[in-house]
Amino acid sequence: MTAAPAARRTQAERRASTREALVRATVEALVELGYARTTTQEVQRRAGVSRGALTHQFTTKADLVLAAVDHLYEEFSASVRQAAADLPADAAARVRLGVELIWERFHGELFVAAMELWGAARTDPELRAALLPHERRLGAQLRTLAMEVFGEQVARHPQAEAVYQVLLTSMRGQALTYALQPDAPRTGPHVEHWQSIVEAFTARGDRLGS
Repeated sequence: MTAAPAARRTQAERRASTREALVRATVEALVELGYARTTTQEVQRRAGVSRGALTHQFTTKADLVLAAVDHLYEEFSASVRQAAADLPADAAARVRLGVELIWERFHGELFVAAMELWGAARTDPELRAALLPHERRLGAQLRTLAMEVFGEQVARHPQAEAVYQVLLTSMRGQALTYALQPDAPRTGPHVEHWQSIVEAFTARGDRLGS
């Protein structure tokens, strides 16, 4: 019996497949080679597409690398939300586990790729101009995501925004040290300090509300 011929992909499906291949190749190159050596030619080679296919999807290198970070952030958000769904309702336990949950994800591809872009943007005006509004948008989304992780009790605190800003900025700084010390332990007093910060604000919010 002759097998039925495979259905032909639509043009939209082919474009989506090409874009996905380019984005994934960009992620791999950023993580393995760094920003400077992540050229459009290298991405094209890794993705196995033509030059025209690349330029049809992305007109500049900045567009390409920012699309890669967007892709990683979507994966990151889905992972965090899935893990947050299993956190306990008890506020104290949720805070401690929530801090650990977020910190664990500062060691993945998203952080490495973002770190490459931050460093490069200092001396690349085109990248910096593209990156600043992008970072503001992702930062706001990340803070919203943190509210989902820590739950309503922390989210309704009058200084919740300040708590998230301090927490995420501190985690980012701590994670940067692993660029020079990749084998350093990821756990330590800093995790307990972050937990204490969030717990202190939560406790203060309870007193203010009583």
